[in-house]
Amino acid sequence: MSPSATATAVPTGTPPRMVALCTVSVDEWTRTLLDLLPRGVVWPRDPGTTLEAFWQAIADAMVAIQTRDCALVDEAYPCGAVELLPEWEQELGLPDACTQGGTWTIAERQAFVCAKLAAQGGQSIDYFLWLASLYGFHIQIVEKIPWRMGCTTLCDARVGIPPMWWQVITPGGPTTPVLECVIRRAAPAGSTVSFLYQVVRAKWNIGLWNLDGWNR
Repeated sequence: MSPSATATAVPTGTPPRMVALCTVSVDEWTRTLLDLLPRGVVWPRDPGTTLEAFWQAIADAMVAIQTRDCALVDEAYPCGAVELLPEWEQELGLPDACTQGGTWTIAERQAFVCAKLAAQGGQSIDYFLWLASLYGFHIQIVEKIPWRMGCTTLCDARVGIPPMWWQVITPGGPTTPVLECVIRRAAPAGSTVSFLYQVVRAKWNIGLWNLDGWNR
């Protein structure tokens, strides 16, 4: 598991939308349709006319269609899909052995879809760091060299968390089994993976505390 180039980061959020199309209002559509009519007294473009009301009804339908078209563009992007999320999950075989049985939010399910599409396999340390990040984990991997012939390689995965307060991460938490399953599933054959969960000390900002008040 020697280090190699870090895999390309998976995109997040929603794709660039066709802004020129998706932001056209009913009034703009109405004026465009009226401008396409022949010129003449019987083709008035004045507000409040029957002709304007007719084309405004057409514009309403066109805006409704363009709204759904723009939504379809967003849904075609798996990392932000909502309406088509079940279809993306079915296509990718989700929930899989690592995610089944859990109660996941829409954002978590989107992340699982995005991760499943992005992960293409690898055996380097960089790949496993990247793989964990797809599922929202920041880990460290220490590779232990076998001390004798025939000894199995042992890797420790250390989970890191943002510095907020004293916190202990245990293997029985609601999300860590996903990490362990994903890493073990992708680990090279013949390797042994162990997980070490560490206590992370908070980084306190002394300026936030009223130290004088404690001395009273």
